Amino acid sequence: MIAKKVLLVGNFGVGKTSLIRRFVLNEFSEDYISTIGVRVSKKVVEYQNETIKLMIWDVAGTSGNEKIPKAYFLGAHGAMFVFDLSREETFLTIDKNLQMVKDLSGIENITIVGNKKDLLTDEEVQNVVKKVSVDIDLITSAKEGDNVEDAFMQLTAQTLK
Repeated sequence: MIAKKVLLVGNFGVGKTSLIRRFVLNEFSEDYISTIGVRVSKKVVEYQNETIKLMIWDVAGTSGNEKIPKAYFLGAHGAMFVFDLSREETFLTIDKNLQMVKDLSGIENITIVGNKKDLLTDEEVQNVVKKVSVDIDLITSAKEGDNVEDAFMQLTAQTLK
């Protein structure tokens, strides 16, 4: 079995913890509990005939200005940047935030996920996609479970490159 450390990063309240709960436990809660520091979850997945233990580091969200301790990023094999499709402030500075994650982690290919699609119409989602300055890998809903498994499988694939 291969162990891989992966990071979920992004602003506070974008749904990182909810995505992890949906993926690891297949649960969703409307209750918002802010992550303080970092929380680590584990899930064993099968990918391309490999058994991989994902060590999923749920890094506390920021409002953009706070510095995240570099120690959280050390030894990471992959990263997912999550933003909230319904909150413009979570994706307006996405370029700067992605660069910070790349600088801290050394990871070049970061999976980009727009979460909370259940709060928007399809047309609104398309308008957001046009506004975001980077290519979005997946549009998810932790609440409804849409594309959550796919997002983590893409993240898993990133760790093996």
